[in-house]
Amino acid sequence: MRTLPLALGPALFAAACGLAWGQSSVTIYGRVDLGLKYGPQDLTKSDDRIWAVDDSSTARLGFRGVEDLGGGLSAFFQLEHRFKADTGNVDGTVFWKDKAWVGLASRSWGSLQLGRMSSPQDNLGVNGRFEAYGGDSYASMGTRGAASAAKWDNAIYYTTPNLAGITVGLAGALGEGGRKHAAGFHLDYAGGPLVAALTYQVEQDSFSSVVGNGIKTWTLGTTYDFGPFKLLGTYARSADVNTADSGKRVVYTLGTRVPAGPGEFRASWRAVRDDQLKGRGDFSSDRDSRRLGLGYQYPFSKRTSANFSLLAHEKVKVQNANGSEKSHFSGRGVELALRHNF
Repeated sequence: MRTLPLALGPALFAAACGLAWGQSSVTIYGRVDLGLKYGPQDLTKSDDRIWAVDDSSTARLGFRGVEDLGGGLSAFFQLEHRFKADTGNVDGTVFWKDKAWVGLASRSWGSLQLGRMSSPQDNLGVNGRFEAYGGDSYASMGTRGAASAAKWDNAIYYTTPNLAGITVGLAGALGEGGRKHAAGFHLDYAGGPLVAALTYQVEQDSFSSVVGNGIKTWTLGTTYDFGPFKLLGTYARSADVNTADSGKRVVYTLGTRVPAGPGEFRASWRAVRDDQLKGRGDFSSDRDSRRLGLGYQYPFSKRTSANFSLLAHEKVKVQNANGSEKSHFSGRGVELALRHNF
């Protein structure tokens, strides 16, 4: 019997494994985004302004991978860590704060994911995909998802295959070990210049043990590319926020992106309206605000950009428990940030 050359044996073995198990790949990615900022420190307390070196968007380090299992089936995963680049500290208490999931995808049947992942409104990008700054930079900081949660633990998420630009998703969180129960869906459309997403989710609040008594949130996001400029908008409404199910929060944004020179001009306006978030007849946790941000993104390359943000105007009103005005501060600010994606 003839023997294979030593160098050829491992090569044929690797090829056989490739035929049996398909191709796989793992990508390391991330972002560092820091800026020099001058603006209000906390408009809920005063209009004092400070200088700061701060995150223009939260830094991240992530891993994602996919393996072709054959027959139109593939396995995929994603892990993403968030941290504060100005100090090196972990952002929050969860190490894999943004993503920690594994899943299977089929060209015919769609995809199924399990783990810690985005809720429907965050998965469809209401927090960033339909906002002029992508939800990042000083000019657009703040909530856009009303009172809903962006991330769910112990979750399962099924998404249908794309059919004529439409996908549907069903998601749930099982609430293991004292974590909150949740359930929701998404409807997404992308065709030509129009992109639109509708989501609904209900999440167990801090006082309820059942999903049906949780916070309920509808969100809608849309963009339309007119060619010379793109128009973007979001709307989110959370209801049944407190123990008496009387509280609500409404947030809406309107923005635009306009190509200008080598970069892009951006503008974003956001309004937040709270109503009895703490309890029936109790307005002490309510924060009403209006914010207008202007900016310009200058790309040095596909990965690196300078981002200028002007907080043209922001005002925040805080109320007493009886609904009377406690404070009303407004201010302006500016930031110049350097962002590098890898």
